Amino acid sequence: MKTTVWLIVAIMCCWLSLSSASTHNDSVLAGLPNNTADVHSSAALVNIPRTRQFVLEDGDRHYQVMIKLPKDYRHNSTHRYPVVYMTDSMYSLQVVSGATRFPMNTNMMQQAILVAIGYQRPSKGSASRIRDYTPSHDASWKLPTGEAKRHVAFISQVVMPFIEKNYRVDTQQNTFVGNSLGGLLGAYILLEQPKLFAYYVLGSPSLWFDNKQLLQQFAQRFQQTSAISAKVFIGIGELEKPPYTHDGHQMVTDARAFFKLLQSHPSAQAGTLQLKFLLIPEADHSMAFPTTAIHGLSWLFKRSI
Repeated sequence: MKTTVWLIVAIMCCWLSLSSASTHNDSVLAGLPNNTADVHSSAALVNIPRTRQFVLEDGDRHYQVMIKLPKDYRHNSTHRYPVVYMTDSMYSLQVVSGATRFPMNTNMMQQAILVAIGYQRPSKGSASRIRDYTPSHDASWKLPTGEAKRHVAFISQVVMPFIEKNYRVDTQQNTFVGNSLGGLLGAYILLEQPKLFAYYVLGSPSLWFDNKQLLQQFAQRFQQTSAISAKVFIGIGELEKPPYTHDGHQMVTDARAFFKLLQSHPSAQAGTLQLKFLLIPEADHSMAFPTTAIHGLSWLFKRSI
């Protein structure tokens, strides 16, 4: 009984405190100059410059695709631009757009069209990305997995033709950027359709998925893949290992093993498959991608001075 009384008293005190704070805030706002109120009432959403959003269809599935054009696209009507295709659009576009703005706008880096592919609408993300970015079915997951083949077909047969039809692109410099499960998807493309992209930036690839099934496929099949002409950048955080990773995943070890498998391909020996590995100091899985993105794209598109 005493506990109940004290609980009621505490709630009433909290309500009175909030009510008092609200009254105080109202009085503060009321005391602001009229022009301040006008500024707040005229506030508008901030958009990424030169960016448009489309919805593209994959059968009964609909995906948001955002496209950012280079600064001089409209003024340089004969030039064709590299295209950077990215997974996880709402995250990757903001990171890559921000990181490349200065070097691209000042021509320190080749200007490129940024294409960020989102999740199936109206999915909030996890269900769509886990299903679309994973190359094999893992029954231990509660959400559907293993539809990377369909998603890659959507990218190659719907998204890329849409971009090539509507924009001036250099198809010889198509670039894939993916992080985490998106990096796993990029590794899958490199194994199954290595010529789909000329360049790959793979951040913290989740090669642990399904007991490292894709990594095992690389070990079994990759050297038998025909000649490859591509550049592949792999970035991984120094702390993407136990005790900093979920379920004790050895992501640094996996990334190094993946890099060594790529190095063993005859095309790497011949120089047509160019590789770079970056271990990012003090970065865990949540921190590594921005560094991977700017270093990878700089390696691919930086202009010689």
